[in-house]
Amino acid sequence: MGQESLNPELNQELISVLEAMIDPVHIINKEFNIIFMNEAFKKWNAHFGFKTEVIGKKLTDIFPFLSDRPLAEYEYIFETGKAMAIAERTGHRREEFYNIQRIPIFNKNSPQVTHIVTIIRDVTKNVAITEALKESERKYRSLIQTMGEGVWVTDRLDRTILVNSTLLKMLDYTEGEMLGRKVTEFLTPEYIDLFNEIREKRMSEEIPASTYELDFLTKNGLTIHTRVAGTALYNEENELIGSFGVISDISAEKKYQQLQERFIGVTAHELRTPLAIISGYLELLQKDPSITQEHQNIYNAMFKNALRLHQLVQSVHDLTAIQANVFTINPTRTNLNDFVSQFKMQIKILFPNRLILINEEIHSPQLELMIDTNRINQVLENLVDNAAKNSRQDKIITINFSYSDNSLNLTVEDEGTGISNQKLFQLFQPFSHIPTEFSQRGTGLGLYIIKSIISAHNGKMSVITQENKGSCFSVTIPSFLEIFPKSF
Repeated sequence: MGQESLNPELNQELISVLEAMIDPVHIINKEFNIIFMNEAFKKWNAHFGFKTEVIGKKLTDIFPFLSDRPLAEYEYIFETGKAMAIAERTGHRREEFYNIQRIPIFNKNSPQVTHIVTIIRDVTKNVAITEALKESERKYRSLIQTMGEGVWVTDRLDRTILVNSTLLKMLDYTEGEMLGRKVTEFLTPEYIDLFNEIREKRMSEEIPASTYELDFLTKNGLTIHTRVAGTALYNEENELIGSFGVISDISAEKKYQQLQERFIGVTAHELRTPLAIISGYLELLQKDPSITQEHQNIYNAMFKNALRLHQLVQSVHDLTAIQANVFTINPTRTNLNDFVSQFKMQIKILFPNRLILINEEIHSPQLELMIDTNRINQVLENLVDNAAKNSRQDKIITINFSYSDNSLNLTVEDEGTGISNQKLFQLFQPFSHIPTEFSQRGTGLGLYIIKSIISAHNGKMSVITQENKGSCFSVTIPSFLEIFPKSF
């Protein structure tokens, strides 16, 4: 290879290793003469237009542009015996980056450095990736700062590591006043437990992403109502490293909602009394034997419409109670067979012209459970009414009662229009009436209210539906409630 005869320390094994390396390698002696280079170093020199026959020549002859700094570094290594590694650009092509390692070789019999091995590693791609990541981070931070919503990023211990200007303006803090502090330090006291509960579920991966409402306190002590869309953040090893939250100020929306709920509640309350009086007088007129058949029909129509209006007012009243978190049920110990028998009589009165099949699988006549009978009747009547509105007159409506696993199981099945997948998601939302060819009118409150009734009983409700085939609503209610009355 034309290499200088090296010291015994530079044996053939070392030379073989250096020759096989894919990184450019050369060795200099104390006179700065190159005494060894591998094939990769020759190719590297040729790549830059440098001489490739350099054995025995000084570094400064081969690289005339070499500055005093690397020469001083070589001197330092010869004197101290300490290796050095630096990152630098090449002399001619400044877009390329290299990590240059200089490793001393010692005399076998003394601590003196006799040679220095230089390994040149191309890290251009790594530097490019690093620069790209830095640019990506700059764009990411710029995007966050220009967002119209507040952004709050925390670490795994819930400490603030990034906030944007929108959030700072919302809470009236400076960035320095928020960084490093926990989210709970800015919450109103009544929301701290809720936030901690959500955080624990996020850490256990039960709900990696969720939307919820929180109240924050500004620096001046004002309360800000917000909606938070929170997402867990994970590293490449799928370890939780923090969370990312988008904060929306809904104070104005909340105020409007409260005024709306108050208006609806007051209106519903004020309507109930006059409606009760009107219904009472109409009921008396219906029983008057002196009225003609024509007047009797008029009074019947008026009474049915008054009853319908009363049901609407009751639905609005229930809606207000649900949204105000004061909706209650009053469960009593009820014999299940008696409840079913009374329901069968009631359903015939309410739907005299419909084909309704009722199946029972209740094996014990003494079976009792704790339910609010009026509310469960409301659930069943509403489900049957929906089934009737969504199917033809000649189609069967099937109601099943069964008891298993300490729970009452109810199903109401029809052979009607069914519900499309596009509309299924809004089924249990308030004011989400889905018109059909059999029923164009409705408030869209019924399913929302009955689902709330089931929830208040600690029960569950689900639906299986197929468009143009029909729907089956299922309700499961545990036989025992721990707290009376139950509210939510």
